[in-house]
Amino acid sequence: MFYLRRILLPQVPSTSTRTFFQVSAAFTYSNESIRRFTTSSDQTEEHLGKFVRVETTGYSFTDPNGKRVAKYGIYWGKDDPRNGIRTLPDGSSNIAAMLTAILEAINIAREEDPTPSLLIYSDLTSCETLLRDLSVWAKRDFYSRNHAMKLKNAEILNELFVAVQGLHLKIKHRATNTPEEPINRVTSAILETANKKIKEKTEIQVDKEKEEVNVGTTLDKTGNLAKEESQNWQKVYVAMRCRNNEGFVSAGFCTHWLDGSTARGKSFRYAPFPVTPFRAELAAIEEALKEAVDAELENVTIVTSSAHFMSGWRRRWVRTSEDHVPFTGRVFYERICDLCSRLKQVHFRYEEEDSESELGKELEKKCNQGLSYALIGKDTSEYELQIDDLVREKEYRQDGIPVVRLFKTGTDLNAGYVWEDDEKKDGVSCCGTPAVLIRILEEAIDRNEDAIIIRADSEKLIKSFEAHLEVFTVWRRNGWRNSQHKRIGKSAEWEKAWKLKQKVHVTWEIMDTIDDNDRQQNERIPVYEKRSVL
Repeated sequence: MFYLRRILLPQVPSTSTRTFFQVSAAFTYSNESIRRFTTSSDQTEEHLGKFVRVETTGYSFTDPNGKRVAKYGIYWGKDDPRNGIRTLPDGSSNIAAMLTAILEAINIAREEDPTPSLLIYSDLTSCETLLRDLSVWAKRDFYSRNHAMKLKNAEILNELFVAVQGLHLKIKHRATNTPEEPINRVTSAILETANKKIKEKTEIQVDKEKEEVNVGTTLDKTGNLAKEESQNWQKVYVAMRCRNNEGFVSAGFCTHWLDGSTARGKSFRYAPFPVTPFRAELAAIEEALKEAVDAELENVTIVTSSAHFMSGWRRRWVRTSEDHVPFTGRVFYERICDLCSRLKQVHFRYEEEDSESELGKELEKKCNQGLSYALIGKDTSEYELQIDDLVREKEYRQDGIPVVRLFKTGTDLNAGYVWEDDEKKDGVSCCGTPAVLIRILEEAIDRNEDAIIIRADSEKLIKSFEAHLEVFTVWRRNGWRNSQHKRIGKSAEWEKAWKLKQKVHVTWEIMDTIDDNDRQQNERIPVYEKRSVL
């Protein structure tokens, strides 16, 4: 005897705006009731012509922050608006993603009236016995055989069991990738359609922005129309070129200074993923600002042919449209803002490129030069530096190079530094990184020294100073931001230390063992006393 009840089933996120659907389900489950609503397992694919086919996939991976991320994709066909890739809560497994993909495909199919016969292809290896297994698990209320605990993903399995009731359904296994073709074909098909839509939308948006931004429009560093003239300012042109070779997109960008300063500009290959023309243009603008800061300019005009950038800069990187979503490349925008804050005035001027002019040919040449460079991934070798790679032994000291001894706090020695060759002068009692290094480098410059030896008792200090402050390494390369794109602590001091280091060559020695000479020199440093807080 069957007792029927009405079940209110909440849907998982889908492309539909409907929130619930109702089905009548048997309160007492049996294998026969499942078979009544599904095709038999021995049906061949050629006999499934009237079925609506849908491909599903689920997978998981660990992101750079160490968190487990699970995603699933559903593909109904080319250009179908129901296609999509979605993300599950942190910590979900790939099995949960595969099951959720099947569940959402069923929920979407139920939105049609009448509900069609459905053939689901899944990369879940056990999916072909899933319908039978659901019946067995439902009898145990989705507990394990010994009823000690709930099955993994029991909640999803329960929703699946209810969802398949009354549905003409077949689930077949189909791998989404193979050793010969390691790329997930389902996600690739979904992204191909999505990228096409994004490209079309971007082209429409760019055309619209070109109408809004007139040639000659000049914005200041706050995004407002520039009021003062900038004829006497240094002017740098930026440009980029993209190349698509059988689906592989590469980009090169350049800077070009009209007056010949900063070596008349530079060429670069754009490496970060994804490679797009807009991101390459942002990288060129960021590089131009870096060159202006390094040249210690007060004012600079950056000329760009990107109406998209001008529109985004004027709106402070937020589109004033229906969806009110931000522009892409937010990280670039924040770094560009940081660089602008270090210059007195910055103007961004919009001009269209003239490929037939001498300037246009020069920009084309430089961008193509950047495209010819080898594609180099992110260099993380700085994080792997060993202390032996950074220091030298005392036996290799060169005559005439002064030695500075640097002592950290927390030992039985006085914290501070002392110049070995200046016995008439006491050492300096101080601590704190990078403040103490700035003081040493400033004194070296005042003494007209172009090279010094710093003998330190802190391995951590040596590693951080060398790894983070070498040219084009971690912090400077990231615009004085950490791996989370946030400003590093004491960023202004670290940047000052980097600039001073460009004027003084530093050789390091490590005090593995404090010798008598080290102790004798340390006695010249006054005892360090912490400043009292009023």
